[in-house]
Amino acid sequence: MVSMSQVKKGQSCVIREFDCEPRFISRLLSQGLTPGTKIEVKQAGFGRPVLILARETTLALNSRDAKQIKVEVVDR
Repeated sequence: MVSMSQVKKGQSCVIREFDCEPRFISRLLSQGLTPGTKIEVKQAGFGRPVLILARETTLALNSRDAKQIKVEVVDR
């Protein structure tokens, strides 16, 4: 497993677990980012927000928050 902030643009991954406080987990869950959700990284890079496509919705996460989401890369 790696953090979402380590996933490169164009890669797909599956959310496996969260390493953050309950309040942030609640926010992620309310946006549909649940363990087992497949996502595609649309934009990533140093100092830039991580843009992801999950459940037909594009979401932006700052890199600090993306580091708290543990994923498994499913295609490279």
